[in-house]
Amino acid sequence: MMGYTHAAIGCVLALGVNHLFPSVLGRTPEILGMAVLGSLAPDLDEPQSLLGKKLAVIAHPLKLLLGHRGFTHSLAALGLAVVALFGLFSAGYGPRPSYGLAFVLGYAGHLAADWMTSSGAPLLWPNPARYASPLPMRTGGAAEHMIAVLVVAAGAWLVRAG
Repeated sequence: MMGYTHAAIGCVLALGVNHLFPSVLGRTPEILGMAVLGSLAPDLDEPQSLLGKKLAVIAHPLKLLLGHRGFTHSLAALGLAVVALFGLFSAGYGPRPSYGLAFVLGYAGHLAADWMTSSGAPLLWPNPARYASPLPMRTGGAAEHMIAVLVVAAGAWLVRAG
């Protein structure tokens, strides 16, 4: 999926968790920012991605080392993010543990979204098999645009619903 779709999904996941469990995340721009950052992080292995363009010094070596949609698109990478963020916040680094949770929500949303594409994702890395939805869609195609519109509409509803 495209970066804007991933970012919208990350926001909506954070807004949705906040709507269902108001005391877990809180509703701040920082929480939404962390969810967006998490939703874009798996594509840091692609220098042409939204985040890769901003952090090219990291993206180029990552792509050479891991390739696009490799380790960063796996459940192992998601698990590493959880452990790293838990460790940082447990050691007193970072302002609030909910920021880490928002990042992880965005990251997980990215993996789920890429699973829905025809390219799939190597969720069980280092097993190179890519897993994709039984009804895959083309990245940047009409189905993705429809999903993006629905996700933005859901986000608007969640903001309005408080």
